Amino acid sequence: MAASAHVSKVRSLYKRILVLHRFLPIDLRALGDQYVKDEFRRNKGASSEEVKCFMTEWEV
Repeated sequence: MAASAHVSKVRSLYKRILVLHRFLPIDLRALGDQYVKDEFRRNKGASSEEVKCFMTEWEV
């Protein structure tokens, strides 16, 4: 149950960021979208301690 809540929270954050990028100029949007996708992929297998830091940094 906790794992599915975590996945839901991460997915929600990811989608919120991409929605915010819609208001950027097209070239910056493409750059920002790619950065976010790469960053979330890189941290997919992170430890729970690293995940806490990652989520805190992105939610600020």
